[in-house]
Amino acid sequence: IIKSSNSVAIHIRRGDYVSTARICKAVGICGVEYYQRAIKFITKKIKKPVFYIFSEPDGLKWAKEKLKINYPCVLINNEDYEDMYLMGSCQHNIIANSSFSWWGVWLNENPKKIVLAPDPWFNHRKTDNVPHDWFKVPKDD
Repeated sequence: IIKSSNSVAIHIRRGDYVSTARICKAVGICGVEYYQRAIKFITKKIKKPVFYIFSEPDGLKWAKEKLKINYPCVLINNEDYEDMYLMGSCQHNIIANSSFSWWGVWLNENPKKIVLAPDPWFNHRKTDNVPHDWFKVPKDD
């Protein structure tokens, strides 16, 4: 089903990014505004998207409450390796500032994939881990 549609993986990382103050301060969280901007961007580029949201249970609850997506949407939480495989099977990716998200994109074999990544990746440190053909989306307002 994922491979036969205009599937867009959305990875939401909350967990320790929210519960551990040190991590939250250093890395920062991708909030509602980031995801809404990324969704708006990608829906202008592709027709009939189907969104697959990957996260841990509290991240899925957050997504269900906070994200307003006017397209078909499926919430997914499996074993990590299953989620990563499915994220890589989607046609396009909206990622969090997480190495798990990042690796999910590298499994995506679609040569025309659209990848949206948060900018900045970390709160207080510049990185060059976002390839030039990915789109950077402001993380904060």
